[in-house]
Amino acid sequence: MRYENLSLEQILRFTQAELKAALAAELESRGYSPVVQEGYLYAPGTLPVLLVAHLDTVHHEPVRDICRSGDGTILMSPQGIGGDDRAGVYMALRILEQARCHVLFCEDEETGGQGARKFTASDLAPDVNYIVEMDRRGHDDAVFYRCDNREFVDFVTEFGFQEAYGSFSDISVIAPYLGIAAVNISAGYYNEHRPHEHINLAHVEHNIARILEMVMTPSGQFEYIERETYGFGTFDSQIRLWDHFPSVESTRDDGKMLMPVPETAYVEVNGRQVENGLAHFMDKQGIVYDYLEELDVAVRANYTKAYEEDGTPLKFSKSAATRIKVVSLEEAMARLV
Repeated sequence: MRYENLSLEQILRFTQAELKAALAAELESRGYSPVVQEGYLYAPGTLPVLLVAHLDTVHHEPVRDICRSGDGTILMSPQGIGGDDRAGVYMALRILEQARCHVLFCEDEETGGQGARKFTASDLAPDVNYIVEMDRRGHDDAVFYRCDNREFVDFVTEFGFQEAYGSFSDISVIAPYLGIAAVNISAGYYNEHRPHEHINLAHVEHNIARILEMVMTPSGQFEYIERETYGFGTFDSQIRLWDHFPSVESTRDDGKMLMPVPETAYVEVNGRQVENGLAHFMDKQGIVYDYLEELDVAVRANYTKAYEEDGTPLKFSKSAATRIKVVSLEEAMARLV
């Protein structure tokens, strides 16, 4: 039976508070008994898997205008589409249509996992085999953070996902609290934390199908095993991302010489450090750009600065630079519509 779900566009347009209330009503209509508390919404299921997504976004105003690419597969918004993590919320609801998993929606992940921490301060402790969060950029990534259960890694990657690395998400708090292995899987959004963030609907649908196949596959319980060392920091999955960047040898007559921000560096937006998993580039004036793989262009990232690991401003290296076409945000959005 297919339920009448909240649409993705509704989910994208809600404020965090509106979305929390709408999800509680949606889950009740499906026969769940949601527990609504400050910081989170939890609903117990019958399938021993816990799905996790977060309700907040970094954008300061609600989505009003939604732009679609010509083929309808790419969504963007001048207000910031908020795929991080509204795409994950939508994916969880879609999976729940066919698999009655436990589900946890957390508030305020972007400010340090506040909702997840409130959940771990409660007396709720669902008995599940593993945890699946959908709060990761891209299409194929599976991030395990400090969970080092190789049997679980092998189980997840059997469904076509590739192990990647990240710094923090809600499961970084929830998994050790429950003592259960957890993974954060790509939710089909890209360029998160930026006005030109976008959602690839084909990638969303593909991962809904893959996660559904995974949660419906019988398994035992996977224990949370703490990783002894974790030297990647905010390295994330950049090695795989660099494969898609223009090579140093490539040239464009109408381009600008830009240097990729190296994996050892970091960027700040409005004075706040962000995870360097985006495709950042920098010119010789120190201006930072975001690379849009779908268009093979760069867009200037406002209020963004790049720094060395020791906190000093990143220096431009001509030998590491490549020529990339730079366009305005408006032009990039117009090309995607």
